[in-house]
Amino acid sequence: MVQVVNLDCSQLERMAHSLSLVRECDVVRNGALRISTPFSYPNGDFIDVFLQVEKNLFRSLSLSDYGYTSMYLRSAQIEIGATAKKRNVIGSILSQLGVKMVGGDLVVEVEPANPNDISDAIFRLSQACLRISDFASHQQPRIANPFRDEVAVFLRKIPGLTATPNPKVPGRFSNDVRVDFETASQRQLSYICVLASLSESAAHTTANETFRKWYDIAGGRMSERPRITIYDSKSPYLKASDKKRLQDYSSVVAYPSEDNELQKLIAA
Repeated sequence: MVQVVNLDCSQLERMAHSLSLVRECDVVRNGALRISTPFSYPNGDFIDVFLQVEKNLFRSLSLSDYGYTSMYLRSAQIEIGATAKKRNVIGSILSQLGVKMVGGDLVVEVEPANPNDISDAIFRLSQACLRISDFASHQQPRIANPFRDEVAVFLRKIPGLTATPNPKVPGRFSNDVRVDFETASQRQLSYICVLASLSESAAHTTANETFRKWYDIAGGRMSERPRITIYDSKSPYLKASDKKRLQDYSSVVAYPSEDNELQKLIAA
């Protein structure tokens, strides 16, 4: 690990404008800042990234996962470089997110040396950890979301509205982002994601995935179109912190308790 000095969590508050990306902050033994993000590995452990000062002339900053993603995959008996297909997928993820793999560590170089905002770097590194760790859960079934079907019925009943399921939307990393619905009224096109509500785990997982989707779309060429997150007002499982984070990039609406507000948003 790189020896680092003169970093503290008060500096992080100045540099990370989107503090919804930071659950916890503390200083580890070598002086780096451990930043606990709201994103989690498939086993439920939160993803930590580490901010450190590099030993170079410019004393530049970098973020690293300190090899935890690689260790997680090894513990799940996943060898990410075992096949050419896996290596290509890993390379594509890293290239899209601007992340390097140095040894077994995932690293983002932070520029300039004294940045005003490192929120984007925190997001990109945590997303690399999340997407690469998905190798360990590719065989798991998709999270069931019957609430999505309830929303689909509601959308079909709105006069003059067309709702297309599972459209692909261009994202900021030249990637396609799949959302639950694209709605078309006489005045506008909107994108909708629906959160699962069967359990706290399902709600948190889909909230994280939805946040990733909105972040990607917000930086793409369809960024001006309304983004709407719908959650189940009858379910107690959506965390306040997840809801707040989603509000940074979308309008968050409860259904059915706010069905009138939802219809106004879609048909505006």
